[in-house]
Formats: sequence, C-alpha cells, structure tokens
Amino acid sequence: MFNFAITPLGNLFFGLTIIAFFSLIFIKQKRENYLLYVILFSSLGVIFYANDLITLFIGWEIMSWSSYFIISQDATLKTAQKYIIFNLGGGFALLGAIVLIYSFTGTFIYDDIIFNKIPVELRKPIYILLFITISIKSGLIPFHYWVVDTYQEADNLFSAILSAIISKSGIFLFIIIFTKIVGYKYLYSNIFDIVAWLGVITSIVATVKAISQDDIKRLLAYSSIAQIGYIVTILSVVHGNSIEAGLYHTIIHTFVKLLLFINIASIIYITGKSRFSELGGLLYRYPMLFILLLIGIIGLAGVPPLGGFNSKFLIYTTLLEQKKVFLLVAIMFSSVLAFLYCFKLIYGIYLGDEVNRSEHKSLPKGYYIPQILSALILVILGALPALGTKILNPILISLDFKPTSYSSLFELNSHFASLNGGVVMGVFIVIFILILTIALLVSNRTIKVRDKRDISYCGEVPQTNLHYGYGLGRELKRIEFIRVILENSVSPYWNRVAVITKDISAILITLYNLTVQNIGLLILLFFTILLFIGVR
Repeated sequence: MFNFAITPLGNLFFGLTIIAFFSLIFIKQKRENYLLYVILFSSLGVIFYANDLITLFIGWEIMSWSSYFIISQDATLKTAQKYIIFNLGGGFALLGAIVLIYSFTGTFIYDDIIFNKIPVELRKPIYILLFITISIKSGLIPFHYWVVDTYQEADNLFSAILSAIISKSGIFLFIIIFTKIVGYKYLYSNIFDIVAWLGVITSIVATVKAISQDDIKRLLAYSSIAQIGYIVTILSVVHGNSIEAGLYHTIIHTFVKLLLFINIASIIYITGKSRFSELGGLLYRYPMLFILLLIGIIGLAGVPPLGGFNSKFLIYTTLLEQKKVFLLVAIMFSSVLAFLYCFKLIYGIYLGDEVNRSEHKSLPKGYYIPQILSALILVILGALPALGTKILNPILISLDFKPTSYSSLFELNSHFASLNGGVVMGVFIVIFILILTIALLVSNRTIKVRDKRDISYCGEVPQTNLHYGYGLGRELKRIEFIRVILENSVSPYWNRVAVITKDISAILITLYNLTVQNIGLLILLFFTILLFIGVR
C-alpha cells in the first residue's frame, strides 16, 4: 500500500527538516510535546519520500493533525480552530484532486500516472484544487487568515518550525505535483499566470502589513507570507531556472526564519515581552543576539554578502530571461518595502533607548546553537554561492531539467549575469573593517550623554509614543494604496463564510431530526422537484 522512493528533491526537504528539528534539541521544551514532535517529524518524512498519492495524503493529514495538537497547547481555541479548519479544507481539496487523477489514470503511483489521459476540461479543476491546498499551507492571500494568529500564539519555538519547515510542504507539493506527476509539458496554462500574480500580490500586501505590526511574531508571520509569495511566483514561471531559483530561495528562507524566530524566542524568554513598544536598547546587554539577528536580517533583505542575495539574484535574472518584466518590477518593489520592517526589527528591539529596564532572565546556551548554525550556513552560501547550485543540480536532472553550469563554487551564473561570492564577501569585509575603524576613532571624540531621556520639548511633554519601533510604518498611511491595504482585511469575508456555514449546519441539523413534520416537508420538497423536472 505504501510506496516510498529516495529522491534528490525529497533529500533536500527532509535534510532541511532534520537540521531544523535537530537544532531545537539543545533547547529545553515541554515534555508532553516530544511525542507530537516525533509524529510530526515522521509525517514530514512520509510526505517528502512518498512515491504515491495515497501515501502523500496520509502523511499530509498526520502533519496537519500533529501540528494542530502542538499549536492548541498554547493558542486560543479560536486560533486552533482556524488552523485545523483551513488545513482540513486544504486536505479535502488535495483528496479531491487525487480522486480525479486516479479516476482517469487508474493509478496512484507517481511514475505510472499518465496525465495526458485526463480530459482537457478536467485539468483546470485539478489545478485549482491543488492550488487551493498549496495556497492554504503556504499562506497565500486570501488563504492566509490562519497564519498570522497561529504564528503569534503558538509556542515560540514551534513558530520557527511552522515558518521554516511546515510552510515548505506546500512548496514541495507544488514542485512534486506539477513537475513529477502532471509533467511540465502540460503546464502552459493561464492559471499559472494568475498564481504568479497571486504570489506577487501576497508578497506586497504581507510586506505592508508587516511594517505596521507592533507584535514581533506577527511581523515575522507576515514576513514569512511575503517570502513564500516570492517562491510561488518564481515557481509559477514553470522553467528549469525558475525551479532552481525557487528552491534556492526555499533554502535561504528556511535558515533565515529559523534564525529570526529563535532570536525572537530568545528575546521573549529573557524579557517576557513581544512588542516593539515594550522593547529597545538591548544591544549592550545581548550583543551576540544582535549580531545574529543582523545576519538574519541581511539574509532576509537579500543584500550582499549573504546567501539571500544569491536567491534574489536568481529570481530577478530568471524573470528577465522569461520576459516577465511586470512581475520583476512588482517583486523588486516588495523587496524594497521589506527594508522598512527589516530595520524595524533591528532598531525596535536592540537600538534606541531601553524601554524595559527590569531584570532579565539569563538565556540558556541552547538558544544560540540553532542561530549560529543558521548564520554560518547563510555566510557560507554567501561566499560559495555555487554550493547551492551543486546541491540543486541533481534535483533539476531528476525533474528532467538542464543542470546549471558553474566553473567554481565561488561563481553563480545565469544567462544575464554572473556573481562571484568570494569577491563580494572580500569587498564587504574590507569595507566593514574600514567603517569599524573610523567609528572607533570618532567615538573617542563624541560627547557622552548622561541621560538619554533628557530631551527638551519647549517645556511640553509629548502625548504620543515616540518609540521608533512602535511608530514606524504609521506615516505610510498617507500613501493611498498602502492605506487601503492597512485598513482592509480578509477577516470580514471569512467571518461571513463562517456565519453562512453555521446557518447551513443549523438547517441540516433541523432536517436530520426526522420528526413527522420534517419528513412531510422533505416528501413535499421531493415531489415538487419531480414536478418541476416533469414540466420542463
């Protein structure tokens, strides 16, 4: 019944899973979670190494339910219900697509499925069902309704797993379904153009939402949604280079989010605070945490010299190669906006004046291990960008795409440009040393401020919160389209769906209680329908 196969694609995703879960072993967690983590870990292995659709579906459901039980231990009932209802919906959509595929191909095994047997008019419904599943798990707009609250309220360490690994299961499903099972020969459909734009819109909207957040975990949740939007967009281009770019960004996003979420978990552990308005000035107390967060931010922003620059480089050049100019402009716009919330993370937590001056807990050393590991990987990929290419080439070959050529591990090549990570890293180190030297020389001549709060306001005390991390993003409401994004939400629409569902459920419950009166009404309705059909 169960069919498994070891593949380069499965090895990549399960390798990322092993690193993420293993790195959390050094941090003390709730004992009752151990078994659930083992079940979740095993279900991800089932998904990534499944060789038939039924095995994939079983792993998918176990992943959803084990995650739900972990989330429900810390989240409110409403948030836990959001998670499981949306993910059950995604599971049913996946099951519907599997049933349709099996109905016309007669097999569940990946290699035996001949997608060409499915009538053309039924292929789009299959695509739509699969995209619903992928969109829900990846948190694409408007299916992101469960993501932000879940990331915020879940255990701080499990939020890292949700962002770094669980969200990638949707990306894995995208690749395995539309390249291995469906076959990219049948993918030239306008549905993929729609999905590409859905990914871009997701990245822009989520980025704007992230800028306005006061809660750190909510900001990172929106950031995760935006980054997944990039990946979905580039994968929807359906090309060998787009697969490489999407997978490269998947690797980067995994380690960036693992680093950032655990960094924030560290801050919450030692301060008990999770809002920018309640934090600030922690640089001098925790310089190591600041340096690690800075590395994560550089990787997230996609600027030299870290690995995030390499994945953005591949995304941009692939879109240029495929002449997707408008998609490129939109993604670059979203990337520029992302600098605002990246700076908010740095300044709102570590720079500025210290808002919370109470005594802090000492941070267990185990919190540093996954952060240092992730930071090292980002630095290594920055200096040796072709190392990622070397990892991804076997995957491209297994999916019948051409591998990417490279002359050394320092070079990353595309049809439009090439990048030498060693040179970039060397230049960056030289510039950093020069700036640091100048800063140290200048610091000896600066005037030391005795009291950072001693500021003159012409005799008046300001009535507003002047904390930079708290206020950043609020002035952007003056820009009309940003104001529209910030002042609108999908919540009313999903709440309306919930009301309609409850009403329908109430009607069904009433009919299910088969009193004599209800039976009479059903008989009358049945004969009315028959009469209507007969008259027509």
